[in-house]
Amino acid sequence: MKTDIISYGEPLIRLTPERLKTFLKSDSWQVEVGGAEANVLAGCSILGLKTQLLGALPNNFLGRRVFQELRRFGVGVDCLELSGEGRMGLYFLELAHLREGAEVLYDRKDSTFSRFELKEKDFSLLSQSSLLHLTGITPPLSSICDINVRNLLRFKPATLEVSFDVNYRSKLWSPEECRKFVEEVMGSIDIIFIKEEDLQIIFGLENEDYQEKLAFLQSNYGKDKIYVLTAGEKGCFVLSKDISIYQPSFATEAVDRIGAGDAFVAGFLYGYLCKKSLEEAALWGNAMASLKMSVAGDMPIFDRHFVEALVTSSISGKVNR
Repeated sequence: MKTDIISYGEPLIRLTPERLKTFLKSDSWQVEVGGAEANVLAGCSILGLKTQLLGALPNNFLGRRVFQELRRFGVGVDCLELSGEGRMGLYFLELAHLREGAEVLYDRKDSTFSRFELKEKDFSLLSQSSLLHLTGITPPLSSICDINVRNLLRFKPATLEVSFDVNYRSKLWSPEECRKFVEEVMGSIDIIFIKEEDLQIIFGLENEDYQEKLAFLQSNYGKDKIYVLTAGEKGCFVLSKDISIYQPSFATEAVDRIGAGDAFVAGFLYGYLCKKSLEEAALWGNAMASLKMSVAGDMPIFDRHFVEALVTSSISGKVNR
């Protein structure tokens, strides 16, 4: 069966203290399933795309919990292997003050995913997919993960498009290491997503002119790609060939900002794969990000009609009642 979007990345279990409490104060922790690539696929799935996630989970109650949760929300898990070795990747999130952001502690070293080598059957699935989505989180997890990502790009058929979210994590690698990797794989990428702050950290671009920032990327890496710069409450900026687009964000009440960038990517890729204009794709991305921030958890889990209503209200200026 043809898959719209396939991805390779580590699903994680997220542990968060009770609302309005810290880890020092809370006696019970909320359990969520997340991980950048899983979040993107979950968002794409609720919008109606067929998805598949590559990788592995430990064959224990934690791994099976994640496996079932992904399947519950429509993420294709036929290629997600349950292995008897290794451990489940975890992360701890403390939302002590929304204005000050969040504090994250990772506990994912030597996880089952980081030790799992992709097999020939995994690479063969690329020919059955329309788009491969990768992020900058996966390569620094282990040498095996780095090789897996490079092999996915190496063995991909010419017809398969690739999107890449830089998604820089300072706890995984340095700006120099991240930039070196991005430059090495950029020739295989068709759509690149990068946050405003990541562009500053990795490439040292500090000016406020977004067109200049995107023009810098285009001049260095080619006009044949789609460059998407996300700037939080300021909205997003897209450059493709000579087409430059600005799409303002939606006003929203921020309950949980984690995963908003992944929700944006899901909305944008949905629009792109459904042959919508880049302006519409950016609009769908902003709508998904806005709705995600209004719900708790990593994944953008809400009914598709909420996204459609937000997109429609933006286009028509009307409010659905």
